[in-house]
Amino acid sequence: MLDWLFGNRKKLQSQRITEIEELQLDSSIWQARFLSASARHALIRWIRVFVAEKKWEGCNGLQVDVAMQWAVAASAGLMVTAYPDWFFGKTSSILIYPTPYIAKAGPQYSSLSGGIPSVMGEFARAGETIYRGPVLVNWQDLQYAKESANSGNHLAIHEFAHQLDLINSPFADGLPPLPANIDEKRWKDGMQREFQAARSMVADGYRVFINDYGLTKESEFFAVASELYFQTPRALAEYHPNVFELLLQFYQQDLRQLLPS
Repeated sequence: MLDWLFGNRKKLQSQRITEIEELQLDSSIWQARFLSASARHALIRWIRVFVAEKKWEGCNGLQVDVAMQWAVAASAGLMVTAYPDWFFGKTSSILIYPTPYIAKAGPQYSSLSGGIPSVMGEFARAGETIYRGPVLVNWQDLQYAKESANSGNHLAIHEFAHQLDLINSPFADGLPPLPANIDEKRWKDGMQREFQAARSMVADGYRVFINDYGLTKESEFFAVASELYFQTPRALAEYHPNVFELLLQFYQQDLRQLLPS
């Protein structure tokens, strides 16, 4: 089984990069046109494997096409540039809705009220991550994110940050699998301090760059900060420099050096 898997990956990655793939990459994530040729080609090869190994399903009548697959795959691949052998193996399938969908009723966290997150009942959900299960996203939000940095939001990056978080444990806690040269406790303690500091500032009436949803719990803090890290890296580094440095240690790529000011 493993011989077949790795053999198929090698076959997919050894094929010549085509002009169609180059154009598809540029239309999938706005960051692509600022990457070096070698980085672009490595990402395309990664996307080939990811698209081939996942089960793709359209929901609510949506027909999934190549553009949708690549928009998801290119976003996920950009995140693990430093880890080319990571293909989100625990993610079995990708479900794509045409627009945000209605989630089941129950306690959810989505806003801060007096510093305490609380929201109840049914609401429109943009996406979802399930441990050892599918990632759910919606095409409307993906289209918005792939065209520009916008306000720093990127649904696919958010959900795949959760998938990275879940590699270590079925319970998301904001701790991805760190390289061996990083002290796990120190890294986690650092993120925890930044999380609590941001919550305290909001409770005192101040505004912070990381949105309210990112302040509900540590796992959302990591996911929202990851969105900002890839979408608006300079702004994240300016407003939350410690968070940026911690994410830099993990993602090991600094888009500030590539993206236009």
